[in-house]
Amino acid sequence: MAWDELPSAMGDLVVLTDNGGLTEDAFDAGMNYLEALYGDDGSFDLGGTWLPAWVRQTAEQTERAAFRHIRSGGQAGYVAARTMLTEVPYGTERALVEEYSRRGAARMDVYQPVPPDRVWVGASSWLWPCPQCRYPMVLRGGQLRCEYPPHQSRFGLVPGGGRRGGPPVLTGGRGRLATAAEPAEGVLCLDWGVWRYITCPGLSEVGLMQWLEKQEGVRVERWENLDEWDVGVYLADGHHWRVDVKDHQDAQTIIDRPPAGETVVVPNYRRSQVNQLQSGLDGLRTADGRRYIVFTVSRFKAAVSRRLKGMGA
Repeated sequence: MAWDELPSAMGDLVVLTDNGGLTEDAFDAGMNYLEALYGDDGSFDLGGTWLPAWVRQTAEQTERAAFRHIRSGGQAGYVAARTMLTEVPYGTERALVEEYSRRGAARMDVYQPVPPDRVWVGASSWLWPCPQCRYPMVLRGGQLRCEYPPHQSRFGLVPGGGRRGGPPVLTGGRGRLATAAEPAEGVLCLDWGVWRYITCPGLSEVGLMQWLEKQEGVRVERWENLDEWDVGVYLADGHHWRVDVKDHQDAQTIIDRPPAGETVVVPNYRRSQVNQLQSGLDGLRTADGRRYIVFTVSRFKAAVSRRLKGMGA
């Protein structure tokens, strides 16, 4: 093992909890490197016996959700399914059926009962969705938190708080990070691996798509050519960008597997990766010879806006 090639942040990683289990940060760091095991056709190398069972299980779940359920419906079906997996992380069976119908998405075997560690049980059962991804937050030791580190949603539960039969009162959270309890009875949520590797990165993708679709003079192709790249952006003057939105903890994993699209966009909370990515991709080219250029979401929006203003001049 070439330990000197690991990111410096890994040296401070706490791997085990007091009871010998993996910490959430260690789990997230380990799962971040699973993408290297996916082939370009979506196949997955399970690693034989060298990968721990928990990795293989989660990877299989993610693979099933990403490739078997949503690619069979053609481009329109793929877009409908990917959008639903991003925008609808939980719901009752009836609500999910209505979403399938409204969106024209094929049924997907990716929703399951909300796990017990995401439900508070009293006279009734309750869950709290993360304010940013809407996935039911995990409840441990009287604390609620979203397990996706960039979301940083943290709340405390007040013992004995709330109305009789109702949910406990929360502490913490203001403005856009506020949340409210919802009945958990009969609710299904996405498989954890699907949420972590499709929903979470999909938030930045779909958010950017929605912004682009509101801009006059812009045509947007979501997950173009069955996700050859995330967003095709076409302007009336013939200019276009092929955008891949990348949300990775380690920027080197992006450099090691260069995107198909020449325009690489990272969420604003990954802005510290821009220089490393641009430097690492400068010597590379896309399959058709294009140079890579790296933006944050905000800077890419600004670039589109400048181009549109120039067209209108």
